[in-house]
Amino acid sequence: MLSVSRCLIAASALIAVVLAYGPLGHAAKPAGDGGADTSVFSPSEEAGQKKPEKPTITYWNVTVSLDVGRTDAPASVRMLVPISDGRQSILSREVPPTSFTFSEDVVGANLFARWDAKRVRKKQGALEYSFTARVTDRWVDIPRVAIADNPPAPDGDASLGATSTIQADAPELIERAGSLSRNAVRVDEIAWSLYQYTASFMRNGGTLPDANDALSVLRAEHGNMGGKARLLTAFLRASGVPARLVGGLRLQDATRKRSTISWVEAWLGDAWVPFDPTAGHYGRLPSDYLALYYGDLPLLTHTAKLEFEYDLLIHQITRQALLAEETEPPASGVTRAREFDWETERVRTFAFYAEDPVASVVLISDEVIQDAVLEQIIADARERAISIVFLSASFESRYFRENYLQRLIANNFGAIAESHLLLVTTQDEAGLHALLQLGEQRAVLRDARIVVAGGFPQAVGRVLGSVLFQLVDPGELVLVNPRAPLLSLWKMARENLVDGRPMAEAASVWDIEPLVIRQGDVDALSRWRRWIVGAWAEAVVAQVPLQAINLILVLPIIACIVVIFRNVIGLETFGTFAPVIVSLSFLITGLTWGLVIFAVIVGLGVIMRSALQWIRIQLVTRLAILIALVSVMMAGLTVGGAYLGIGALLNVSIFPMVIMSNVIENFTTTQVEQGTREALRLTLTTLLVCSACYASIEYTGLQSWILSFPEMLIGVIVLEVVIGKWRGLRLLEYARFYELARRGAVNQ
Repeated sequence: MLSVSRCLIAASALIAVVLAYGPLGHAAKPAGDGGADTSVFSPSEEAGQKKPEKPTITYWNVTVSLDVGRTDAPASVRMLVPISDGRQSILSREVPPTSFTFSEDVVGANLFARWDAKRVRKKQGALEYSFTARVTDRWVDIPRVAIADNPPAPDGDASLGATSTIQADAPELIERAGSLSRNAVRVDEIAWSLYQYTASFMRNGGTLPDANDALSVLRAEHGNMGGKARLLTAFLRASGVPARLVGGLRLQDATRKRSTISWVEAWLGDAWVPFDPTAGHYGRLPSDYLALYYGDLPLLTHTAKLEFEYDLLIHQITRQALLAEETEPPASGVTRAREFDWETERVRTFAFYAEDPVASVVLISDEVIQDAVLEQIIADARERAISIVFLSASFESRYFRENYLQRLIANNFGAIAESHLLLVTTQDEAGLHALLQLGEQRAVLRDARIVVAGGFPQAVGRVLGSVLFQLVDPGELVLVNPRAPLLSLWKMARENLVDGRPMAEAASVWDIEPLVIRQGDVDALSRWRRWIVGAWAEAVVAQVPLQAINLILVLPIIACIVVIFRNVIGLETFGTFAPVIVSLSFLITGLTWGLVIFAVIVGLGVIMRSALQWIRIQLVTRLAILIALVSVMMAGLTVGGAYLGIGALLNVSIFPMVIMSNVIENFTTTQVEQGTREALRLTLTTLLVCSACYASIEYTGLQSWILSFPEMLIGVIVLEVVIGKWRGLRLLEYARFYELARRGAVNQ
């Protein structure tokens, strides 16, 4: 039985639950000492407030500033950041560039932002992480379900177990939970009785000890916001109801905070139902509650002995101001780290968020899409209440298109993971390759449809589509070839998504022939092809980029093309390996910038090599000096590319220094021995062969063919054996000796 004093406390607190709670508070703890347990209390709320007719929607800008002190040791800071769910949407995220390496990691239901540096030689300016959030209130009708019929939670037994701070297995706590719920058999009865009892406890104040874990709060009959949330979580788990702790922010305009709040979510029926026993929220959350993470976790962690301070600046904004911000250019120094950027127009992002969306779509493209087409799609999405995110990157080099699309997918992973439809239009297979980035992040899109339209052969699409299907397990994967107009694709996908029209039927209206990939189609592949699909899927999961594997496999084909030009056609080049490696470099930088980089390195190198002629040193020493000079030129081009925003120059290192040094040496030697004209002729024929190799690989889709059918390399080797057996004249030699042969025939 409860003591008289306990009954008085319970009675007084029950009145407080029904009426209101006073605005008491608890001091925030400094970073690094369990700051995630600190509390921010809200004004009084009524537990029995009626559900409004319309939801309350608010928009907020939150900026987290993290000041890091000097240290000679490696420094790391990790922070939990919010993700979108059914109640809140993260509309944008911004991370200004710093000397730290930034990354984001998804761990379970949480998203971590991380900054790493090998050392901080001077006091680092504030690291920042800003985001814009759309938050609405949430009201849940507690289901009247028997505890025996309550389905298991999505996270399995994780929300039923005991921890060091949520002691759900403590006999004292189990006994108290049983006495409170008495003979209740329904989850709503159990939740209400446990909630009332926990809410009856006083908050910490005065000289009362600070009780944070569930058992301490139970024994002391008072606790802070985090402690009371832990107690309610432990009570629910001890009663067989899955429950989890949620950490977040209480959003207030024009405020700075260094603390979080905590509440509880219980799995009742088929949904997570929120409870806040401190503020009196039963089955509901107001629109100023922002969830940051799930679980009993610290908001921030950092390396030991690191001088570290942080705060959160919160501003409420209007929807009109948000729309205006989307049309304004970004502030200098925030999203653009350089004064000039020649490739800004090639990478575009745009988002339209419906007020109450019925579906969300992410449109990914590596082509230039006309503004009129984009406006028509957005107007259609607005009319049908569809949120849409548009990501595009258009470059000459397929490698660049694929690389930039992968970055866009990684930076917008949250929007993609929550989307109902991924619509991809690609010139070749770059967009399909870029989607494999989702496999590296272990994304599973069972509820999403993926539509990929590109200029890839159906056989290649079937193999690469099977790899993608194995990795992300989508609800439906549809490949379209040849490429269809974007508007037709949009209407086909929209009718399937919103109206529920079968994809094949919707495609027939727009004269589109889709190839639907299902598990049965993967199983129908030959044993060898299934092995290839499995091998590439395993490589992606192990974060081995297929781009690198593809470039390795394409090298023998480039070498075969060079052999054809030299042994069959008869074109002379600077060696055999130089055209092969330079051609591979062109595939990465693109032909235009590749030619520019080649001309700059060789041109400046020849000038420097001529200067070395006066020193009269040995060949090996001269080559070593040339390698040093070429490395300096490459470093300069890379820095220039970073300053000017030219992505191709950032990949200058793909031009091997030894090969380029040899080209420079061969040019100078030929110039001395045979004249400048002959040296220029060999340079031009080398570039001609490299350009032909680039065109043969880039414009024929051979990269994807060799990745899908690696057994083609056997045919390449056989062809090279046949060419190697050839002992006749080359084609250019026939042309050269044609006049002589004609005269000989006349004389005979």
